[in-house]
Amino acid sequence: MKRSLHLAFVLFATASPLSAQESAATSPRDVTYCELSRDPAAYNHQLVRLTAFVTHGFEDFQISEPACPTQGFSIWLMYGGKTESNTAYCCPGESGRDKRRDPLAVEGVQVPLVDDQQFQQFVELLKKERDTTIRATVVAWFFSGTKVPVEGSTLWRGFGHMGCCSLLVIEHIELFEPHTRNDLDYTAEAGWYEDAGCKWGTERDRRHVSVDNWQGEGKKAIAEQEAADAGQAWQFNDPQRVAIESLKPLYSGQVPVLKSVKKTPAREVFQWAHGKKSVVTVVVTRPYWLSFYAASNSVAWVSTMIKEVGCE
Repeated sequence: MKRSLHLAFVLFATASPLSAQESAATSPRDVTYCELSRDPAAYNHQLVRLTAFVTHGFEDFQISEPACPTQGFSIWLMYGGKTESNTAYCCPGESGRDKRRDPLAVEGVQVPLVDDQQFQQFVELLKKERDTTIRATVVAWFFSGTKVPVEGSTLWRGFGHMGCCSLLVIEHIELFEPHTRNDLDYTAEAGWYEDAGCKWGTERDRRHVSVDNWQGEGKKAIAEQEAADAGQAWQFNDPQRVAIESLKPLYSGQVPVLKSVKKTPAREVFQWAHGKKSVVTVVVTRPYWLSFYAASNSVAWVSTMIKEVGCE
């Protein structure tokens, strides 16, 4: 996760949790990510069924939906039962190497886990791809967390990295999409960790298009896919032009001269010497998640990261 908030954590309650049998008797309530985000309190302590994008990596185990940008709301994930998620975050994180002593209980609700073949395949995919995005349908218990007013905005916080998020505790992975294409970028970081060319610590982030981006960049990328599907064909086959077009609103009147420094079927990285003391890095990808909004099997190139750093 890229934005750290130093907030108090909501402690897991251990007194008188519901039994696994009582939990299993509850029918899940079908809900969308957008519906959850609009009124988290209405779903607090409810078993829900949700289809969205799971992201996993360093300080990241979340579920989100790029078509639904939600400032102040995000959802952290954990597994029910005794299984940890192998996620590094603060604090204390989950190693995934050891089983919990007791099944997980949160705010008086003890959550079981369906540890079937589907779940094992899901876990193996997360192990294989250390930073990844997966489309999945989960049955899970939702905990809204605490409503926190910050500078005129409403945030929902208490769980996950630095108390960032609301919480879903997974009881059952009903379905997930396997990763079978080499022309799609399955990562969650969307170019965040690409070498910017000069000094880290001087960077100026100009654009970041990821699944959980609350600024609406995901919706912009979906609009770019729609434009490509409507006939703007260069977005399918000219990643350098995509990079240049994405720079125009940020560097008006300038003519970037791009150098390709990395190239794969799903990602290309360009750099531009911007004056004498800075380098602009543009990461262009074919995001896996964007394939779910494409009119055909063709996914458009999208500029998913623009970063400027100072050089001496």
